Amino acid sequence: MKTNPEKVVVIDVMTCVSGTTTSSEAVSLFIKMKQSLVDGFSIKLSLINATPMSSSFLNASFGELFDQFGYPMIKERITLVDYKPSQAKQIKDYLDTINKLVK
Repeated sequence: MKTNPEKVVVIDVMTCVSGTTTSSEAVSLFIKMKQSLVDGFSIKLSLINATPMSSSFLNASFGELFDQFGYPMIKERITLVDYKPSQAKQIKDYLDTINKLVK
């Protein structure tokens, strides 16, 4: 599914969630990202001031997106902004790991 380049939404992780530790904290982020993708938007995901993300948090946010939309759409339509290299590496490693598991 191709998107219009002007259809971009910025989602600030820390304004969506109360923390980045539990799966329940990730649900609101997942819902916001899912709706944006369904509506045809690309996402600039801001990690400014984001606390370290647990595997439970990643499972309930990126893992659910992976299950519903697949790896190619996540790579094509979600871009990280305002991040530390360690944050980007953690998310990339997480997605690469689950992508290898489902093949």
